[in-house]
Amino acid sequence: MNDIWYKKIVGARTIKTGLATFLTAFFCLALNLNPIFAILTAIVTIEPTAKASLKKGYKRLPATVIGALFAVIFTFVFGDQSPFTYAFSATCTIILCTRLNLQVGTTVATLTAMAMIPGIHDAYYFNFFSRLLTAIIGLVTAGLVNFIILPPKYYDQLDDSINLTEEKMYALFNQRMRELVMGKFNKGSTYHQLNSLLDLNQKVETLLSYQKDELSYHKHHNSEWMRLKSLTTRTHTNRLFITHLSNLVYLPKDTYVTFTKDEKVAILSIAQSIHKIHSSGHFERQPKSASLLKSTVKGLDEFDKNQLKSHIVYEILLIYRILNNRFA
Repeated sequence: MNDIWYKKIVGARTIKTGLATFLTAFFCLALNLNPIFAILTAIVTIEPTAKASLKKGYKRLPATVIGALFAVIFTFVFGDQSPFTYAFSATCTIILCTRLNLQVGTTVATLTAMAMIPGIHDAYYFNFFSRLLTAIIGLVTAGLVNFIILPPKYYDQLDDSINLTEEKMYALFNQRMRELVMGKFNKGSTYHQLNSLLDLNQKVETLLSYQKDELSYHKHHNSEWMRLKSLTTRTHTNRLFITHLSNLVYLPKDTYVTFTKDEKVAILSIAQSIHKIHSSGHFERQPKSASLLKSTVKGLDEFDKNQLKSHIVYEILLIYRILNNRFA
């Protein structure tokens, strides 16, 4: 618990941003340089992963140089009291950064250009090269802080988010099955729950990519790679589950499917078993119910009025198979 005590008070990224800001200002003031531009660069350079900081830093530096160059050029042409100086500096910076595929640095480059203009006066060369130096200080300092200090670990967040995803998707499946056997296909909370579930799973995918980037940039034990692989496998299985669950939620409006009493019991039995996975930690198979639904599908013609019913039963069986393989 000692290695995560700070998370209860403030996030590691916030700590690193504050440290990078302090060190950047310290180095700039020691060199008698205006720290504001370096600080702006340092703040936006602190990314969720060291890889992202380094990768985007490569583009933010040339983008900042472009912004500083245009600020100097248009101040020389129009002076620092003309609105044309600000307008042309911002416009040209954005256009050139976009053309050179430096979009990640466009905001910092434009802000740098705007902030530079009032203080340039006649010191064109000094301002340009001092801004270049401060940008380098900000990028390097923030990059090193992000790489060395408190390397981010997303395992706990991943565990919590994946557990929550599974809890929600099992509950939603159970709810949707009850709606189906009762003949309720109306839009409502089911749709909102599915959208929330999709957003949550996307968050998990993002955290997985962050953790993978971190492991590729730092030396770690094999156990961490194995843990990441396990989390990745769970996430991929959940994605498949949610895909088939979506097919059961997004059904044609005002449709009605007739299930026999035995089919309803089989569907609800499977749904209840799946719903209990989160609390019990295991999947209690329902072979008789699955067999009954399989026989039901075999007796249906997919191209007549039973097409929708066949589709629903297929999706239920696919979800059952996914969980059967996962908990094998």
